[in-house]
Amino acid sequence: MSPNTWVIEMPTQKARLHPYPRRISPYRTPSVNRYAFSHETPPPPPPPPPRTLEHPVFEDIRTIMSVLKASGLMPIYEQLSSHEVGPPTKTNEFYSFFVRGVVHALTIFNVYSLFTPSSAQLFYSYRETDNVNQWIELLLCILTYTLTVFVCARNTKNILRIMNEILQLDDEVRRQFGANLSQNFGFSVKYLFGIAACQTYIIVLKIYAVDGVITPTSYVLLAFYAVQNGLTATYIVFASALLRIVYIRFHFINQLLNGYTYAQQQRKKGGHRRQAAGATLMENFPEDSLFIYRMHNKLLRIYKGINDCCNLILVSFLGYSFYTVTTNCYNLFVQITAKGMVSSNILQWCFAWLCMHVSLLALLSRSCGLTTREANATSQILARVYAKSKEYQNIIDKFLTKSIKQEVQFTAYGFFAIDNSTLFKIFSAVTTYLVILIQFKQLEDSKVEDNIQDQQQT
Repeated sequence: MSPNTWVIEMPTQKARLHPYPRRISPYRTPSVNRYAFSHETPPPPPPPPPRTLEHPVFEDIRTIMSVLKASGLMPIYEQLSSHEVGPPTKTNEFYSFFVRGVVHALTIFNVYSLFTPSSAQLFYSYRETDNVNQWIELLLCILTYTLTVFVCARNTKNILRIMNEILQLDDEVRRQFGANLSQNFGFSVKYLFGIAACQTYIIVLKIYAVDGVITPTSYVLLAFYAVQNGLTATYIVFASALLRIVYIRFHFINQLLNGYTYAQQQRKKGGHRRQAAGATLMENFPEDSLFIYRMHNKLLRIYKGINDCCNLILVSFLGYSFYTVTTNCYNLFVQITAKGMVSSNILQWCFAWLCMHVSLLALLSRSCGLTTREANATSQILARVYAKSKEYQNIIDKFLTKSIKQEVQFTAYGFFAIDNSTLFKIFSAVTTYLVILIQFKQLEDSKVEDNIQDQQQT
C-alpha cells in the first residue's frame, strides 16, 4: 500500500438495542463532516440550551413547599444549580428560627388557656365521656404539631441532603439515558386547598355553635387550633409527595431492567432464533446493570432517609388521626341514636373531620405502599432476566444475594409498617374502640335514668 493511499475505517460498533431508548442530543457533532474536504464555511454552532436552576421535580410541589417554608417546617434553601441546593442564608435561617419560637410560645399559651374557665365556651359537653374525648383529641393535636416543628428543625440538614441526592440522581439519569423523570404532582395542590377549606369550614361551624360572645382568647385558640391541624396535614402531604418521587424513580429502573427479562427477549426475537438474537440484546446488560444497581442503592438510601426524617411525626399523626376518626364516628352515632332533635352543626363538623383525616390516611398509605412494592420488585424482575452467559448470571447472582438481606419497609418509628393495609388496620382499631365508647355512653345513660327514677320515687 502506497503511503498516499487514504484508509477509511467504517464504525464496527453494532446498533444498540436498548430497552429504554436513549435520546440523541440535537447538539451532537455528526460522525461524517462534509466540510472537511470542501471550501465551504461551516455554519456556527447552535447556542447552548438555556440553563434552568429549578428542577422540574421540585417545580411540581413548589406550592406546598412554599407553605412549609413560610411556616418554618422546611428550610428556605438556596438553589445553587440544577442538581444542587445549598443551606439557607443567615437571614432565612433567622426567619425560620423566629417562626418556630412564635409557634412554641403560642402552644404554651394555648395549653395554659385550656385549663382556664375561658375555654369552657368552646369545649363543653353534657356527658363526661364526651369531655374526656375532646380533651384527649386536643392534647394529641398539640403534641403532634409541636413534635412536627421540633423534628423538622432537627432534620434540616437531612432534608437538604435528600433533596440533593434526588437532584444528583436525576442528573445522572439525564446524562445516561436522556430522560427527565418528572410527573405532575397536582394532587398535592388539591390536598392543600382541601385542607384549607376543611379547616375554615370547621372553624366557622364552631363559631356558630358557641352561645354568647366569643372572647379574644377563644378566637386565638380556634385560629391556632386550625393552623396546627392544617400544617401537620400539609407536612403529611409533603412526605407523601417525596415518596411518590422515589416511587417514580424505582419504577423507571424496574422498567429498564424489565427489558432484559426472558418474556421481553422473546417478544423482541419473535419467539425464534434464540441464540443469535439473545447475545445481541444482552450485550449492553453489564453496563446498564451497573448503573441500575448504583441507582437502586441510592434510592434505598433516599427511601430510608425520608423514613428517618418522618418516623416520629408519623407515629404521632397516626395516633391523632386514629383518635379523631374514632371520636367523630362516636359523635355521629350519638346524634343518630339520640331521642331528641339531630344537630346539623355537629353532623357537618363530624363529616368535615372524617373527610380530611380519612383522605390523608389513604394518601399516606397508598404512597408508602406503592414505593415499598416498587422497591421490592427490583429483585423479582432481576430474577427473570434472560442470562444465558455465565458472566451475566454472576452479575445477577451478586445483586440477588445482596437483596435477600435487605428488607425494604416504611415504618412508623419501627412500631409497624405503613402500606396499603394500614388504612384497614386503623379502621379495625377504630371499630374496637368505638364499641368501648358506646358501652361507656350506655352506662352513663343508665345511671342518669336511675337517678331520675330515684328522684321521682322520693
